Amino acid sequence: MKVLRDSFIIGFLFVFCFEVQAESESIDLTLLQNKPIHLSQSMFVLEDPTNSLDFHRIKSIESNLLFQKIPTAKEAFNFSYSKSTYWLKVSISNPYQHSMETNLVVSYPRLKTLDLYLESKEGVKYVPSGYSVPSNKRPYQSRFFVFPIVFSGNSNTNVYLKVNSPNAINLPVQIWKQKSYDRHEIDDHVIQAIYFGITLAMIVFNLFVFFILKDVSYFLYVLVVISTSVAIAIHNGIASEYLWNDSSWLDQYAINLMISIVLILFLIFMRTLLQTKMVLPKFEPWNWFFVFLQIGLSIAYIISFDTFIKVFVLSHTVTSFWILLIGILCSIKKQRIAYFFLLAFAFLFLALIVSTLRALGYIPTNVFTIEGPQYGSAAEMMLLAFALADRYNTIIKEKEIAENRVKLNLERSNLELEEKVKERTSKLNQTLSVMRRDLDVAKKIQENSILIDPKLRNALKLHYRYLPVTEVGGDFFDIIHLKDSSYRIFIADATGHGVHAAMITMAIKGLYDPIKEFELPPHKVIEIFNEEFMDNFVSLNSLLTAMIIDIHTESKIIEFASAGHPSAVLIQKGNLKLLPKTGRMIGIKKQSHYEKMEIPFGTGDRLFVFTDGAYEAFNHNEEEFGEDKLHQLLLETIHLPLVEVEDTLLKTLQNFQNGPDRQDDLTILSFDL
Repeated sequence: MKVLRDSFIIGFLFVFCFEVQAESESIDLTLLQNKPIHLSQSMFVLEDPTNSLDFHRIKSIESNLLFQKIPTAKEAFNFSYSKSTYWLKVSISNPYQHSMETNLVVSYPRLKTLDLYLESKEGVKYVPSGYSVPSNKRPYQSRFFVFPIVFSGNSNTNVYLKVNSPNAINLPVQIWKQKSYDRHEIDDHVIQAIYFGITLAMIVFNLFVFFILKDVSYFLYVLVVISTSVAIAIHNGIASEYLWNDSSWLDQYAINLMISIVLILFLIFMRTLLQTKMVLPKFEPWNWFFVFLQIGLSIAYIISFDTFIKVFVLSHTVTSFWILLIGILCSIKKQRIAYFFLLAFAFLFLALIVSTLRALGYIPTNVFTIEGPQYGSAAEMMLLAFALADRYNTIIKEKEIAENRVKLNLERSNLELEEKVKERTSKLNQTLSVMRRDLDVAKKIQENSILIDPKLRNALKLHYRYLPVTEVGGDFFDIIHLKDSSYRIFIADATGHGVHAAMITMAIKGLYDPIKEFELPPHKVIEIFNEEFMDNFVSLNSLLTAMIIDIHTESKIIEFASAGHPSAVLIQKGNLKLLPKTGRMIGIKKQSHYEKMEIPFGTGDRLFVFTDGAYEAFNHNEEEFGEDKLHQLLLETIHLPLVEVEDTLLKTLQNFQNGPDRQDDLTILSFDL
């Protein structure tokens, strides 16, 4: 039976061989200098579709001339996805009197079985390798498969390679002088270090920009760079060498799974960067189709590798074509950033197409098709970095334009107001007495609007000073009892002072009263307040700072949110803590976000809440009193009652100014907690 089976195998191999060679060419090691010799054109190949032949059977078959030459192989063999076992043979002669140390290198890391047989006059030597062999048991530690071979002087050696793998079978086989390969490997590590160094720099920089701008495009770019660099590390064998060195499953499956992850992240990044939902709304469902296609095929690929591998690899090309198409369409619509995106992805697309076609066996395996994905990835990262840099510049310019527009509107409003004042000066002089009477009424109305219930004052041990520059001012505050042991403090400061600012405070009161008892945290209330202000009073071209503080006396917690308002001061055991700004001023932009902040306090602590009039005082030399002097004064008067602290502050400001009247409204609320 065994004889019949072997006869059948031999007959089968005779039928399926393309070209029969009677003898093999011999590689002369005198030709081996500092550059390697590519062995593919000199090697003979035997395909074993039955996967049943061993070395002894190969030797007997060899005598029957079944090894064949593949003329199309230049730098490497490419057998694509094949279930067959391939035997490769080459004869190498060393005419020198001395022995020669060499390295036989197969520079493709995804070969499951790669066994070496050396037949010389000393006998047959067997060296197992491939990713099924742990890296620490291979003959040479490298990201590729390297076999150190010493050829004796005046010798002729037959070299056999047995290859089998569920992955695409690519065989770039070279022989190097050992010292030359050591030098080459050092150079290769430098190149890899440069690539991954650039990758790390891109990740760190764009994470930094993301945390500054809060723009999700930068975070998605970081994910794309990370996944791409991991895919390159797997493709180059670096992951197998350094991240895992004994996982046949990862060596078999990881590369195609990681390519799918790269494409999924690229699709999501593309949607955000190019705003395809708005620019190309009809294509939006297809974007998600390709995302779920990659997810579904990834699962199917894991369940049945042999069934789905070619479909899975082909889907990478189709998805890449789709991303390229979207980039072209956005470029046609004259999206500036789409030009950068299209050029960047074109490099990665080309690299992916080359890798896919090589894996499927449609193009040869050589240095370009092996290393192309890494070079394409590097170019893509750099160009996308330029795209995001351009986006950053656009954001900054838009912000500057918006701020200048607000500033110009304010200046225009002030100029218009000044012109009207000049035109009506004569009329105003005639009605001055009437105006003063009206201002007195307005002052009383404003003072009544900020009256605090004595019960609240006692409960919070509150003392306050409200000192407008004129009869009326632009400062406003309100204190209410929410429920149980919680109290809400609101303080606002409209730009400017006098009648104009006082009118804004009435608007503030009208907007705040309906929402002040909402059982929401301060940052949510202040967001609602900003929305209402922008909806109702944006035409006034006025801005204001505001701060909401919730004091929970039972839990001893202070919650707060500040819309550009001066930092409140909490003094705890002789130490000063600030309640800082948590968002932009009211009236600049709708849908502004304010952070939620909280700070604990203890019995005996003091809280001071004030407007900028408490420190924006200038003397004859145009020197400002400043927040630092204010904070120092609050610390130095910690032993005084709150009333005396406020008196001391007012007297200090007056002495500092030494004559000039106050330039701004002043409000200070002091609490003994």
